[in-house]
Amino acid sequence: MSRLLTCPVPENINPLSPNGFMFSIARIPELTYFCQEVNLPDVSLQAIEQGSPFARIPLPGDTLDFGDLTVQFLVDSQMANYKALFNWIRGLGFPENNRQYTEQITNSYSLNENAAAFSDATLTALNNKNLPAGTILFKDCVITNLSTLTFTSTSSDVQYLVGNATFKYTYFKFEEN
Repeated sequence: MSRLLTCPVPENINPLSPNGFMFSIARIPELTYFCQEVNLPDVSLQAIEQGSPFARIPLPGDTLDFGDLTVQFLVDSQMANYKALFNWIRGLGFPENNRQYTEQITNSYSLNENAAAFSDATLTALNNKNLPAGTILFKDCVITNLSTLTFTSTSSDVQYLVGNATFKYTYFKFEEN
């Protein structure tokens, strides 16, 4: 006698395309149009080990670790997107004087000094019809790294400058569409 194997068929069998997305950071609107690549970071849950006379028993931990959010973007001809990111990171580190930090807080839309250092970001994945398939909210992003830009006169082809920015954030979550 043969048994019929059954497998539930998902409602949606269309795979998600990696080149349909929109990314925006609330405090850096200059970045949205020029964003070329963004990663959905990894998430890990640290295991706790319970000892026993025979083996260590892994138990789920209670703290999530979120990987870094990395964004790759074309630098616009006025460098507005790069300068906006630079001013954000420079304001947080205030390398010249304390006024740089004060100016960053003053130019922020937030009334809270701590909140002025952060900004929410949104990654929207698009389906094959360029409609939102899913939205991911990154809460309280703060820039931690801005890559170098290499200017060169030895290339015969125009290769536009590409920048990378890395962010830490509190958490990310999937929003309902």
